[in-house]
Amino acid sequence: MSGTSVHGDLVLRARVRLLSHNERVLHGEEGLWVYRTLFTVCPQVYAYRLALVLREAAEGPRAAHLPEARRALLAEARQAAAHIPAGAPGYQVRMWEYAVADLRLTEQQAGR
Repeated sequence: MSGTSVHGDLVLRARVRLLSHNERVLHGEEGLWVYRTLFTVCPQVYAYRLALVLREAAEGPRAAHLPEARRALLAEARQAAAHIPAGAPGYQVRMWEYAVADLRLTEQQAGR
């Protein structure tokens, strides 16, 4: 099995899962893998949603006592948000500002 077909299978599974979801955004661990997967093939379309679920994960209970994990999630959110198109709605365009602000706050709290 080639790497391309495995990747294609994951993309297809992520798209099917997203299509079967009734809400605007798929949240939690499932949202993370779906948006991370779809971001690899269409970053400008999924950048906002990926950045959003990464911020949620960074603010969630799993990362609350893991500052390095929180920093990594926020840094990934910032990188994803950099792919949000300039013509996107204002709340999406500003997503990177939120990720940067959260990252700075985390670093200040960690004593950096």
